[in-house]
Amino acid sequence: MFLPDQAVQPISATDAVASFHQYSSLCIFRGRTYGVRYDAEKGINQLCRFESHHAVSLLPEQFSVRSKVHSYGGGAWCRGRDQAFFVNDSDQQIWVTSLSGAIAPRKLTAYNRTRMADLQYDEVRQRLICVCETSSDRGNEPANYLSAITEEGRLTVLAEGADFYSSPALSPDGAQLAWIEWNHPYQPWDRTRLMLADIEPNGRLVQIRQVSDIDAAWAQPKFSPSGSLHAVVDRDGWWSIEQLSGAGFVPLQGETPAQTEFTTAPWQFGLSTYGWAPGGELIAIGQSRGYSRLFVHKAGQWQQLYIDQPAARLHSLVLEDSHCSCAAEFTNRMPAVLHLTIDNQTATAASATLTGGETPDYPVTAPESRIAASKAGDQIPYFLYRPTPLGSEPLPLIIYTHGGPTAMTAPSFRPAIQFWLQRGFMIADVNYRGSTGFGRDFRMQLAGSWGKADVEDVETVAGALVSEGVADSGALFIRGNSAGGYTVLSALANSDLFSAGASLYGVSDPRRLNDITHKFESRYLHWLIGDPELESSPYNERSPLHNVDKINAPVIFFQGEEDPVVLPEQTRSMAQSLRERAIPVEEYHFAGEGHGFRKASNQVEVLERELCFYRRLINQER
Repeated sequence: MFLPDQAVQPISATDAVASFHQYSSLCIFRGRTYGVRYDAEKGINQLCRFESHHAVSLLPEQFSVRSKVHSYGGGAWCRGRDQAFFVNDSDQQIWVTSLSGAIAPRKLTAYNRTRMADLQYDEVRQRLICVCETSSDRGNEPANYLSAITEEGRLTVLAEGADFYSSPALSPDGAQLAWIEWNHPYQPWDRTRLMLADIEPNGRLVQIRQVSDIDAAWAQPKFSPSGSLHAVVDRDGWWSIEQLSGAGFVPLQGETPAQTEFTTAPWQFGLSTYGWAPGGELIAIGQSRGYSRLFVHKAGQWQQLYIDQPAARLHSLVLEDSHCSCAAEFTNRMPAVLHLTIDNQTATAASATLTGGETPDYPVTAPESRIAASKAGDQIPYFLYRPTPLGSEPLPLIIYTHGGPTAMTAPSFRPAIQFWLQRGFMIADVNYRGSTGFGRDFRMQLAGSWGKADVEDVETVAGALVSEGVADSGALFIRGNSAGGYTVLSALANSDLFSAGASLYGVSDPRRLNDITHKFESRYLHWLIGDPELESSPYNERSPLHNVDKINAPVIFFQGEEDPVVLPEQTRSMAQSLRERAIPVEEYHFAGEGHGFRKASNQVEVLERELCFYRRLINQER
């Protein structure tokens, strides 16, 4: 086993966490770009104005911009005439402040049982339109609906009756409203409806009708500047942009870029992957093989735009007048907010960094994009990160399993991965079957197969790297968060391939999860595994807790005490069951943390304890 001598002092866990900012929910107003910056060191989402390589916070530090609708939130702020409306994390109510930050925030709503998300501003009527989720005092599921909220804080229901709502979009003249809705048992990446309504002068919705013309996953309705309704739909097996024409939707003219998806799974509200330039050209972000690309559709043809700062992932695309901004993630430096100047003649986009994009003061290893072939012939994409300098001996390997599971991993720079590389570990970040970004067929391969297909795929990748001679078969580790944690535990129960596992708020008992999980995912497991009420359902077969006698490898657990998705009791039960079998276990619980760790000190502790855990096991094998 090769553990390289370091010519450069490895970054500390503190540096790997505190130096990292993420950007989302961008908006352009009067030529300036605003948005949300996640500050890992402070554990808050700041509302900022981005300019001249600087982020100017508009809110005092006691505020954090975050919605908890569906537990995952998103779309937690929007601009008004010259003000910003935002959802405050601590009370889940809407507050208002000035876009200059000069006026102290003022609380707008006081509906303590109601959460809000996907905020849109109706300029014609000077009101907010948003998605609401109101909890029940009778133990029933919360009610979800579309609402309007006046600038005085009065709430009126606009549309109700469906189980879920998202993506309200106003026409340019304010005369129509489009939105997405869906019902149990579906998820928004499975089957949704696109709705359209006219708006009366008094603000009520009339002539509500379904305009989606096929059972598919519809997303991101938007009106063009001329008032034409567009949406993203996976009609042909890939999420592509279509336009309402006559009685139904039709693809945009020209050949759509092959094997490219123009959205991702809408776990959060507020996704924005396309918009219009002043000349009427449609600008869009497409995902292909884990990477983002920028496209323009003009004169009936699609064309790729080449950015002078090549990015691994682009998101939160916004256009207004002659301005275009997006959030960008790179393979070798920090995330950034970019202002783009698009030249259609040369098919290029010149970028100016508004904030972020810092180059680390240590060597960075970019990933290799790879494919592993399973025994059944499935192609499993993954990103391989290898430490430098490379020696001739096999390296300890950590398999990363992303959450979701209907999500994806991108080759974006993450200081935590460099933390592992600088300590001699190799990382394989796997997009197992069921991941997004590879078409509907690939995404749907997890239906009924969670805990099986994903496990087969991570084993395929690990086995391929061992066979290649680059991974040490005696030091194969696997880590994952949430659904990825379930894959970790399932893989350990499936075989003795892995030396140890790290589960971060991972699912250990899917049947129990199905019984108590929140509304948004309350039927998700029916799709992933099956109906738990049927005797033939494979819940016990797929439950790590019920197969704890098959786990022989040590496990380290990390869990938030306020996790509403995977309750702490799941982790405690799994850890205790392993202890009863004398399996080495470490277990750490964090007060005040939910589904995902936001406090920098806790993220640092996770890295440091996980490193010590692996090193002890490696030393025992030497």
